[in-house]
Amino acid sequence: MRVFFNKIDSKKTSRYQTKLYFGFTIVIILNVINSWFLDWFWLYVTTSSALMILVILLLTTPKRDSKEEWKQLEIEKDEAFENKVNLMLMNGRSDVQAIKYIRKEKNLGLLHAKQYLDRIKESKK
Repeated sequence: MRVFFNKIDSKKTSRYQTKLYFGFTIVIILNVINSWFLDWFWLYVTTSSALMILVILLLTTPKRDSKEEWKQLEIEKDEAFENKVNLMLMNGRSDVQAIKYIRKEKNLGLLHAKQYLDRIKESKK
């Protein structure tokens, strides 16, 4: 059970899971090609065994630290940019349009752009 609760480096976990999913996809494609065209029993047994092993490995992959993914991103204060966003909001633009603009200009993800917009709105009050 310890495997399920280990906290490990998320970059290593991500690379490991990516490799497992890639292998999973390849084995499924081989299995489909075999079932459609070749119908070789030994290949069916081999790919089915590999699928079972990959499923077990994917299920036992340590989980990421959830706190790490939801960290508040520290963005330096850019008063000119914040004024542009405030001007957009005062001119009737929706929050969604403002978030899209922030994502595009600051190259942020959806969560961090939303947090940034919330911070701008709070500083405006």
